Amino acid sequence: MGFSISWFGFRGYGIKEAAALFGREVGSSSEDFDATVNAYRSEKNWAIIILGYCSFPNPPDSYLSAFSQGREMVVVHIEEHAMFARAELWSSGKNIWRVWHSGDKNVRDLHTTGDLPTSFESLRQAAFSKQDKEDSKRSGVDSVFDIPLDLAAELTGFRHDERAPDRLFFELVEKPIQK
Repeated sequence: MGFSISWFGFRGYGIKEAAALFGREVGSSSEDFDATVNAYRSEKNWAIIILGYCSFPNPPDSYLSAFSQGREMVVVHIEEHAMFARAELWSSGKNIWRVWHSGDKNVRDLHTTGDLPTSFESLRQAAFSKQDKEDSKRSGVDSVFDIPLDLAAELTGFRHDERAPDRLFFELVEKPIQK
């Protein structure tokens, strides 16, 4: 079946601070992100908020622009069953770059906008080279799918499908209504 999630990364934020941006508070911990909304703190000083569903094509750019005011934010959408991946960087209300892939239409589908990280070209070349080898084997593997995910992971230190024995996730629960 595969993952169908979206996640937001906030540079320099703690989990409690990032949870508050979503009107939530920190609940119980787990070794996996199996709640509706989860949080994780990466070793690269990013608070990651993981939604247990893919929110693409929402939220709209106007929301992301407002939400990124005064902060650096990465947004990632993943629909593995459709081989769709999208990653984007926002800073102080502006979209810096965006990379996306829709492999269900074409395994070599890749789109970009903005001022891409310097590592993009080497990641692209490596993925397309690997895809050439996979295509010659007719293996059905989609290597281009990894490009947006690798860019986001390179920046934030988080990738949804990588396991680590010491990773700890926190469920984010809705704040009680104040009376």
